Amino acid sequence: MADLWEPVNGVYTALAPISPWISSFPSIETGEWGSALISAGFGAGIGAWMAGRIAMSSKLRDELLAELRSIDVAITLCASVLDVAGALKKQHVLRIRTKHESDLESFSQYQADGRAAEPFNLSIDNLRLQRISPPIVELQGLVLKGMSISPNGVKSVIALADAVGNLNGMLDSYNELLGMFKNGGLPAGFKPEHYYLGLPVGGMVNNEYGSAVQAIAAYTDDVIFFACKLANCITSQGDNVSARYEELSGEKRLIRRLSPLEDKTGLIPPDSAYADWMRGWEEHRSDVARKRRWWHLKQK
Repeated sequence: MADLWEPVNGVYTALAPISPWISSFPSIETGEWGSALISAGFGAGIGAWMAGRIAMSSKLRDELLAELRSIDVAITLCASVLDVAGALKKQHVLRIRTKHESDLESFSQYQADGRAAEPFNLSIDNLRLQRISPPIVELQGLVLKGMSISPNGVKSVIALADAVGNLNGMLDSYNELLGMFKNGGLPAGFKPEHYYLGLPVGGMVNNEYGSAVQAIAAYTDDVIFFACKLANCITSQGDNVSARYEELSGEKRLIRRLSPLEDKTGLIPPDSAYADWMRGWEEHRSDVARKRRWWHLKQK
């Protein structure tokens, strides 16, 4: 009874193994089995982590690719807006404004020369101007929902939409005025030349025609200017997204450069003409620097 304890109060007890089943395994094999179990658990954890990383990376690549496609379409739509507004300015607006300013100057000279007895030769252009229909709604949707555009881009697309609305509204007013010239719907005593030249009738002067011409010219410039600014913002965002996509996938995606109206000197207003609006313009900043992972680091 060597394995018995000393009697306690006259009672002998024996020590039973705490885990009898463990004794059935050799001690060395038990250590190996435990190591294998730990290794399997660690490997499963690493595998799950890597699978999660791969899934996240794949999802991000898909999101970046979708944004690149939206950017490409948005640049195309900007080009369409510029084509429409540029054609209107070149074909009609410049001609109408130049002629009106020239007629006013000629009439001032006519009055200064004291030739009131002679009739003043005047011809009014009665060509109506069509409203423009650029894809503004589609462009707004892509810019505001399809990409992470900068504050400059948001500001530009809102200003562009307002400019298109203002231009179309003024075109309607101009066409309505021409209809009054043609159909005799002017106030009593007024004739088309009074509106056109801003001549007083009964002590009253109506400059509606001249104001409409100047407003159409200004709003057309607005559409062109804001479309150019928006295109630049979209291109800048495209460069950022393309760099991130290349970092993740190794595939380089080229961003198209829009050169709007490049051979049409004088059609694009300068920044100086929009100094007040440009005060809120933020300097271009590249995308927030991203921490490079260890597998992207180059060997020194």
